[in-house]
This record gives sequence, structure tokens and C-alpha cells, in this order.
Amino acid sequence: MKARSQIFILVSLLLIVGIGLTIYKCYALGFMFTPGEETVWQVQARMQFDAEDGPAKVSLVMPANDKSRRTVFREKLSDDYECVFVNEDNIRKAVWTRDDAQGMQVIYFRADFYRLGSPIEEMSPTNEPPQDVLQGPHRLAGEDILMRGRQAATSKLEIALNVLGLMDKERKDPHVNMLLEDVQYRSEYMQQVANVLAIDGIHSKAVRGLRLQGKYTQRSITTFIQVYTEDKWVLLDPDALVELPFSEALLWPDDTHGLMDVYGGMNSTIALSVSSVQKSAGQLAVDAGQLGSSKLIDFSIYSLPIQDQNTFKLLLLIPIGALVVVILRNLVGIRTSGTFMPILIALTFMQTKLLMGLLLFLVVVSVGLVMRSYLSHLNLLLVPRIASVLVFVIIIFAAIGITSHKFGWHSGHAVLFFPMIILSWTIERMSVLWEEEGPHEVLIQGGGSLFTASLAYLVMISPNLEHLIFNFPELLLVLLAIIIMIGSYSGFRLLELGRFEPMTRGDE
Repeated sequence: MKARSQIFILVSLLLIVGIGLTIYKCYALGFMFTPGEETVWQVQARMQFDAEDGPAKVSLVMPANDKSRRTVFREKLSDDYECVFVNEDNIRKAVWTRDDAQGMQVIYFRADFYRLGSPIEEMSPTNEPPQDVLQGPHRLAGEDILMRGRQAATSKLEIALNVLGLMDKERKDPHVNMLLEDVQYRSEYMQQVANVLAIDGIHSKAVRGLRLQGKYTQRSITTFIQVYTEDKWVLLDPDALVELPFSEALLWPDDTHGLMDVYGGMNSTIALSVSSVQKSAGQLAVDAGQLGSSKLIDFSIYSLPIQDQNTFKLLLLIPIGALVVVILRNLVGIRTSGTFMPILIALTFMQTKLLMGLLLFLVVVSVGLVMRSYLSHLNLLLVPRIASVLVFVIIIFAAIGITSHKFGWHSGHAVLFFPMIILSWTIERMSVLWEEEGPHEVLIQGGGSLFTASLAYLVMISPNLEHLIFNFPELLLVLLAIIIMIGSYSGFRLLELGRFEPMTRGDE
């Protein structure tokens, strides 16, 4: 069978399988091609402890009951343990038990949450003023902070935000130092803020919760403060000094002391990971019902821990960049320094942002070329020369990082995201090209690499494309089919048409 026939059959199979699986997931499982209207937060707990060679029991407190938030999926990723959900004094807990636990034990638990949109239903405080617990010098200090917090404040919410700003530990205020003298934990710090607000009759309380914000992040349980104002409870972020929507926080019951209890073990730790995905109502139904029974879902990226899913979210974008490189090199005719070096540069731009990444790349490569030109006069062997260039690159990284820190340019630290080995080879390749072909060819290939990397970056940062490729990884088969078809093309490239245009005039 001829190669062209094999390519036709292979491309057809890839298109049929990739498009077929995509259509099946869309219509049968409820996946959507565009980001849905609901933000679903995936929270994973990784519990670890050393067993005492016997029965072991682990208890994890669930978030507080909230009629405006729904749990759409729970997954107990520990086959060796039996897990049950219980209610103890109106506190929901997940309890894992095992009769013979030995050595280090690791338990995973994941839950997905999304908000229904109805308001928070929480009991309002009594009409009686809050209890004033500050006495003596501490009360005088609290009154002074409260007096300054009332200035230019028109509501209880603004007073609370001002008091939070005034009670920052970094302000070195004597009254603040007095109130926070014996404070060791963040929960005690928030309680002191509540005590100061109680002097003015403002109802407030410290609450424990998990911040639901950002992507691909690891979080820890922290303490917020709630203030009752205008007949409703308002959640405040003590770090940013702003009102925090309840949809961006997962709160635990007020009377919860410990998040995790371990019996029959020691040296226990818990790590929480948070990831956000956009899902439609149909996809939420899949998570709540069909996810456990669909083999297509069970043996897919969705069955991996959240940390691994976050890694694949980035890896799945690399074929998109590869397609951009293939199109620009084989169809347009743009020359680059290295075949897929622009993809690595584009991945770096995703961390540094485009303009800063371009500037840092030009600085590092330019300085590296100057140093490499000096090494060429020493007649070093290839491997020692490359190693020397690598050392120079690291020195440049350190110089940029230290200089930017001294001048307060924190964006200069983004140079650390550049792959040092790739930059070293790029400098070596461009230096050899300079010696063999001249500076004009270096500018052409270097400019082509940066243009290709920039275009790949602009394509890869698209949130719609990220959603599409992560929820439908079967589309990678379609990308592969397109790349194979481009690879079989042997005609003129776009930039070559100008070279041969005089020949067509001569034929006429």
C-alpha cells in the first residue's frame, strides 16, 4: 500500500474516532463545547499519618450546611479504608476506619461544590448588644482603635474594614501591640478584631473557611471575620480588606475545633488542593449521577487527583502550540531557531506574560551571544563550551533577579521561568549560525522564533480553548490528523510565492 493511501486511512480513522468521541461526550454525557454558567470548585484533601500497627480511624469535618451551596460529587480515593458519613451534634463528618494499618497511610477525599444562587440563610443575632470582653488597658486600646476606625466611615461595614486595617501587625501601633500581645494564631487575631467591634455594638464573629479563588492552587484553612450589617451577615477578607462574596469561600461550622482527628496514628498532616472548572447543568448532572458508571469517564483524566489534573491542563495545551509551529513553518514558511523551541518559549510566556517575557528573552540571549563570541576565540570543545554558556546564563539570571529586587522591579523575577538548558542551546545555535550565515540569518530565525512563540502564546491562553481541550482531550486525535495532513503537503509555502512570482510573469 502506498504511503499516500496509508496517510488517507490513518487521517480518516483519527478524525472519525476523535470527532465521534467528542460528539458522544457532548450529547450522551452532557459536556459542553463552551464554558458553562456555573463555577464548580473541586476541593481535595490529602490526609497522611503514621499508623501505630493496629486499628486506625480518621475523622474529617465537612463544610457547614448551606442551603445555597450544593455538593455535586464525592469521591473516596482509599480502597483500604471503609468510609461512612455521620452527623455529630449537627456537624457532618467523613469517617475512615481500618483494622490493620501499618506504616505511613495516605487517604484522599474529593468533593465538588457549586452555588445555587439563593441567598445565605443564617440566623440573625439577637437584639442585645454583643458581649464586651475587653477590660482595663485593653479596652482603652480598643476604644482608641475604634475611634480612629469611625473616621470617614458611613456604615458598620466601613468601620469593620477600617479596624481590620488599623490592627495590622505590621503597623507597629502600641495599642495594636497590646491587643495582639498574647495572640499566636490567626483565629485569635480575628477574635480580637471582633472584641474591638463589640465595643461599638457591632455583631461580628471569626469563622474558619477555605478561600475559593484562582486556579491550580493549594490552599489551607484560614480564618475570616463576619460582620452583621444592614440585616445580613457580610464576609470580610482580612488580607485584602474587602468584602468577600460567600461564593468565593467554603465555611466550616462555628464550633469546629479541629478539622481532622486521627485515632491509632501520629504525625498527621492534611493538605488541601482547590481547582475551579466551568460546568453546565448537564455536566453537573453527569458528575452527580453518571460519572461513577461511565467507563469513558472512569478511565480518563477526570479520575486523577486534582494536582495531576492541573498538570494535564497545561500539558494538553502543548499540542496546540505544536500545531501553530507546524502551520507557520510548513505552510507559511517562517524559519525558527529550532523546531519546537518556540513552544517552550510560549509556555514561559504563560508564566511571565508576553511583553515581559519578550524583554527578558532578548536581554538574556543578547548578553549570552556577547559572552559566546568571546568563548569562540578560545577554541573550546563543544561540551565544555555549552557548559560554559550554561554557567553564563545562570549568572545572567542571578544578575537580573538581584538587580530587579534592589530596584523594586518584581517582574524581573520572572526570568526564573525560562528553561536554562534551552536558552543555552539557543545561544549556542545562534552563535554558530552567526559565524556560518551571518547576522541577517540570526535576525530572521530569531525573529521568526519570537513571532511563532508569541502567536502560540496568544492561542494557548484562550480560556475557551483551554476548556475545550481539557474537557474533550479526544480532539488531540483531530489535531494529530491535521498535523499529518500538513506533513504530507509538498507544495509551495506562502512566503515562497513571492520568490517565484517573476517566473509566472515570464510564462505569460
